[in-house]
Amino acid sequence: MPMGRMSRTVLALCLALAAPVAACDTSGGDGAPPTGLQLSVYTSPQAGNPYDNVAWLRIAMHGDGIVQPVEKLVAYQPGVQVNLDGAPFSKAGESRQLVVEGWSANATGQPAALVSRGRSFPTEVRAGALATTLKVLFARVNQFLTVVSVADRAPQRLNEGRLGLTATPTNAGEVVFAGGGEVVVASAKWWAGADFAKVLQTVEALDLSTQVVSPRAPMLQPRAWHTATALSSGQVILAGGYGAGGDALNTVELYNPPGVLDGTAKTLPNMKVSRAGHTATMIDEVSRTILFVGGDADGTWELWDPMTGSPGGTHPLADSLARRHHAATTFYLPGRAEPAVFIAGGETATGVLATGMLYDSVARSMVPIGGPMPSGGRTQATATLVPSRGFIYVAGGFTDVNRAGATGSIEVFDIGTLGFLQGNENFRMRTGRGGHSAVLMPDNAVLLAGGIGSEPPTNPAAPLASVEVIHEFLDATQGVLRIEVASSWNTDAAAAQVPYMAEPRVGQRAVALGNGMALIVGGEKRDTQTGGFTPVRDVILYNPF
Repeated sequence: MPMGRMSRTVLALCLALAAPVAACDTSGGDGAPPTGLQLSVYTSPQAGNPYDNVAWLRIAMHGDGIVQPVEKLVAYQPGVQVNLDGAPFSKAGESRQLVVEGWSANATGQPAALVSRGRSFPTEVRAGALATTLKVLFARVNQFLTVVSVADRAPQRLNEGRLGLTATPTNAGEVVFAGGGEVVVASAKWWAGADFAKVLQTVEALDLSTQVVSPRAPMLQPRAWHTATALSSGQVILAGGYGAGGDALNTVELYNPPGVLDGTAKTLPNMKVSRAGHTATMIDEVSRTILFVGGDADGTWELWDPMTGSPGGTHPLADSLARRHHAATTFYLPGRAEPAVFIAGGETATGVLATGMLYDSVARSMVPIGGPMPSGGRTQATATLVPSRGFIYVAGGFTDVNRAGATGSIEVFDIGTLGFLQGNENFRMRTGRGGHSAVLMPDNAVLLAGGIGSEPPTNPAAPLASVEVIHEFLDATQGVLRIEVASSWNTDAAAAQVPYMAEPRVGQRAVALGNGMALIVGGEKRDTQTGGFTPVRDVILYNPF
């Protein structure tokens, strides 16, 4: 289909939730208001045509309480319309998600390979409610694409460059980009707060309904390498970080979305000590109790809430070592409703750490785990929980506090044994990287993007455009499930490969969106003119394979 017609191609989906109806007729009968769903599919003019080589469309509804998706397969032609009959309404608190897939055909005309996919954001579909039109971005799989607005397909960019920002999805239907800063010179210690050309007080946000990035009310003070914790109200608690002068902050503030308290930030009680490069983990949503770990000079943690601050004061970490730029990941032990927090790696002022520990929210204590990471210490690694596997993947990280080296190893922390698996030396990324970002995607995949590393290994370390994906697949020859790593930089033609980002970046953030895509925002790349750093302002998505 010609590119000029893409924006006018609409796939109308009418769900007969009570009884079969005519194509695209969602009326309730006898003049009653329409009920159900309509699906409007749009595409990006900045990306490849998702309809190329598509012979079949598969439409499916997934959701809470639906064991097998309700689906229909139809031959594709421009302007095709589909009824999806028999899809159930949702109960209170249940969600429904529509998935559109484009498939190529084999020699006999049957579906052969997945080409393109789009998912709606989950939504309730209640009996008697007015019809809802879901706008779905349809894009080729295993592709990066720039975020474009739903209304006019205009590409979205940050107004300001942001390294060391926070990117926080909220229940207010937005992803909030707060703070961060810009570094310029090649010698800048961009992780330590001392060499920022500027630290930002500004906030921007991506509206998930319109897919537009726009400014929000500023923070009360500039911050970089701070933390952001989302609340169910759509508000965000922003804490610590490096301030405009390069010193760590102990202040905490509340981001309010538009329409809440005039959208302006409000002061909250301070942390007991100043922290930057620390972690923040929600322990109790009801009391809004947050666990702050590290980022200070003494190696402490504290429990904080917005009403009383940290009445219990600070407590030493399990190894009594100062640490910053470590990883913290929430998980649940069998039979417990209270969370545990896995903490691993990081750095002191003089070296990187291989040790880890657990925060027990029942005992309110930090306890060491059985042994260190088998492949050694690392800082600014990522740690991603895959709940259905009971694994936390600790990937990459710098092996030197001066960012002189990075590892490609992936440690596997087993929640069942509360220890690291041994003998996984060959389970690794193809590129050692630190300062990258990671996000859990559908089907237990983990996207690892950007950072600083050397590609090929003889090249000087620099921000990377490559990504890697830990993915699972069924080995048809052996009849077993395998977990492997697909990479952009790949010398093995037989291995799975993923594309490069359009721009290299370090210090960015990645966020999993409800439509199954990963959002990547912020960071900086090398300036080819000066050899220093320059911001990357495009806001991009990855549509997984």
